[in-house]
Amino acid sequence: MTFLEKIKPHLISGDILIQETVLHALHDYPNVPEEWINELLKEAFRKKDKQSSILIYVENQPIAEEGVRILIENIPLMDPSKRHLAIDLVQRIEPETAFKYKEQLQKYVPQDTWSLYDLLLHGTEEEVYMEYGQILNDLDCLDSFQHDLYIKAKKLAACLVKKGWVSEEEIQLVLQEEVKEQWFSFNGILTVYMIGLLKLEKYIPILADLLVRDDDTLLEEASEALIRFQSDEAVKDVAPYLRKDKSIIYAASIVENIKSDLAVKVLREAYHSAKELDQQDILAEALSHQLSEEALPEINEHMKLEYSSGLVDIEQPVYSYYSILGLDHPELDEWRQVAMEREIDFRNSTRKGNALPSAPIRNENKVGRNDPCPCGSGKKYKKCCGSEF
Repeated sequence: MTFLEKIKPHLISGDILIQETVLHALHDYPNVPEEWINELLKEAFRKKDKQSSILIYVENQPIAEEGVRILIENIPLMDPSKRHLAIDLVQRIEPETAFKYKEQLQKYVPQDTWSLYDLLLHGTEEEVYMEYGQILNDLDCLDSFQHDLYIKAKKLAACLVKKGWVSEEEIQLVLQEEVKEQWFSFNGILTVYMIGLLKLEKYIPILADLLVRDDDTLLEEASEALIRFQSDEAVKDVAPYLRKDKSIIYAASIVENIKSDLAVKVLREAYHSAKELDQQDILAEALSHQLSEEALPEINEHMKLEYSSGLVDIEQPVYSYYSILGLDHPELDEWRQVAMEREIDFRNSTRKGNALPSAPIRNENKVGRNDPCPCGSGKKYKKCCGSEF
């Protein structure tokens, strides 16, 4: 049974813990069926207690026409404090689809975005490249990261790829220059993004080598590109980085999202070689999200430990792993109780005014993906504001 076949019966789960785990497992996975996204959007507007999680976790998935219609119908009915989550999805709709529903969407999409969409659809190669170059220059010159501007640059980069206006020779030249520098420019970071879109497998080793860099935006793009390949070649090249403190978080995220027997094998081997509890926690969570019974010995072994590192709320993914696979364990109810107490504490804290911010948070001091989110939500950064980058 494939990963998606195991997930399917639990896509819309009445158990909030399993629902959250399913959303996490699908967040970065590139092959989620379109109808699943539509069903999740419907569920988000049926069940308000799931709304924030679903709208945040489907952000990486394409929103097709039915999904657009669901958003148009339901955004006016939303709690104003949560409306920005759906509007964020609206602004990720493909330009062709957005223009088809412009009359209904224009109140949610700024005028300069419509101008960008027009350029993406009808601009010449020279016009698109000029705008792309200007935005790259602006990004490099700004004192702080501008998320909205970066998203515009990504849309332009995707346009260049889609229309065949960027060559592999150009990509190679940029990458050769960028890897020599301590810090990638935004041109270099978006070249990594293009490699993922084009699935240029010869660059897999270089992308894996980037996992030791100290730049969150570059790490996110390198990770996303490697996951897009869905290949064992990517697993092989990322495997050594599972054993390095500096790179284990991103490496584990990549390998957990490539669903193959080799990925499970590599995670199991890394677990047994891990010396630190925080590494074991990260790898146990990654194994849980693979939903493979081959990982049962390591997950069982991990849950016998008396302590956890605090980096991962391990009870939730492990409880969900056993439940989704239909496995029994004498401590299953206890894991569920611990995980539910954390979930209730989180929900109570958001009701007291610590709700997710309406715009992405950036901290001057870099935040690790498994550190507590600086917005104060109580969630890990990678599961909260960090998921917006």
